Amino acid sequence: MDAPDFSDLLPAETDSAEATRALGRRLAERLEPGDVVALSGDLGAGKTHLAHGVADGLGLDGDAVTSPTFALVQEHGDGALLHLDLYRVESEAEAGRLGLGELLDGDAVALVEWPERAGGWLPARTVWLRLAHLGGDRRRIEAVER
Repeated sequence: MDAPDFSDLLPAETDSAEATRALGRRLAERLEPGDVVALSGDLGAGKTHLAHGVADGLGLDGDAVTSPTFALVQEHGDGALLHLDLYRVESEAEAGRLGLGELLDGDAVALVEWPERAGGWLPARTVWLRLAHLGGDRRRIEAVER
């Protein structure tokens, strides 16, 4: 399975939460079951707004997507979308004990916040997006090589 190509959409700058969400909807048009998207960025960078849009674009209720910091993973649409937040994962070994490899080896589209904490548990086909807060409501979203 090839990773989705976002080269004509990214890099992008958005100027509102809704614009970030709209970009997520456009990205979702390229996603297929089993795709893994790593969302890297500081707190407040717009990761969850982008996740709202991806859910919308997959035909799910984007408003039901919340930051899963305390639950680690949230499942939406009967397993069509997994939204993971690894902020509280402290090591690659812990990620393995949590079954991260098995979670990401299914048919769901998976969005992974704080992916750096996964170590080697993310599949090679993972698409890495970096989100940056530019001040005010402005965000920059770009695909990066890993």
